[in-house]
Amino acid sequence: MGAKVSSGPAKRGGHATTSDPNVIPFVDVMLVLLIIFMVAAPIATVDVNVDLPNSKVIPSKRPPKQTYISIQDRNGVAVYYVGNERVADPSQLGKEVYKEVPRNNKETARKTGEERDVAIITERIYIRGDGTTPYRNVVYAMNRIQDEGFFKVALVGLDKR
Repeated sequence: MGAKVSSGPAKRGGHATTSDPNVIPFVDVMLVLLIIFMVAAPIATVDVNVDLPNSKVIPSKRPPKQTYISIQDRNGVAVYYVGNERVADPSQLGKEVYKEVPRNNKETARKTGEERDVAIITERIYIRGDGTTPYRNVVYAMNRIQDEGFFKVALVGLDKR
């Protein structure tokens, strides 16, 4: 508790009255209330058991494997890979991608005729190149697969986070 010790002359036998609020008991009360609320907060969680209905949503299937074109620069010569297979003739890159997409996507492989052709060319093709590969080699790959009808192309970069 706080008290005023001396502030000058007061009436004989009495203490001087002050109009300053006594803050110490107020702080004590607030700390006690803070502790009470901190203890009571975890108790306020809901522990009501509810039997939820079964879901009618079919679990999603594993997404199809993506088709990658990898480009390496070996002493100034561009080497192209579709998936893990090296492409011998870079001018045939689009045809190799066209063969690779059904290998990666089983649903596309099951389709027939024009429906299969549409499913193949609507796949997204991922192109990734070495850091030393000139950009013209990447553009060449994009042009070759565009000649085959692939217009959804994504360039892959290294995430350095």
